[in-house]
Amino acid sequence: MKIKLQHGIALTCCALMAACATPGKAPSPSATPAPTTTKMPAPKAGVLVIGRSSKAIIEDIVSYRSSKGMKILVRTPTYIEFSSAIGKANIPTEARIQYTLSSSAQGWVLSAKVLQISYPGTKKEKIEEITAHVQDKLNEELARYATN
Repeated sequence: MKIKLQHGIALTCCALMAACATPGKAPSPSATPAPTTTKMPAPKAGVLVIGRSSKAIIEDIVSYRSSKGMKILVRTPTYIEFSSAIGKANIPTEARIQYTLSSSAQGWVLSAKVLQISYPGTKKEKIEEITAHVQDKLNEELARYATN
């Protein structure tokens, strides 16, 4: 079982790293972001985005992740979660990426967390955070949203 789980983690990491290619450039809107009062969890991987609206950042993320075949599970003005099935895993497995925007004095802090869900939607469902396994690629992706 441990080997199968490690194999599943490796497949999920490979799938997410493959999906972390360079997103396309989008025009940068000049709208000033509105402050938010929502408390967000501490970021796992994050970047400060200056001079872009939260809507523009979220739209870039949606465009990029949708082009990689990921489906939107939850979307709010400052939070979005995507899901993608991992087809080559030995057990039913799903990858999820959660992006959170929180306001700061300089702009927006964009953070992300990556999860692997084994047996999604069943009583056996197991959620494991794997952000650390894809940290480098995730940081590269987040930095690109800051410069679009």
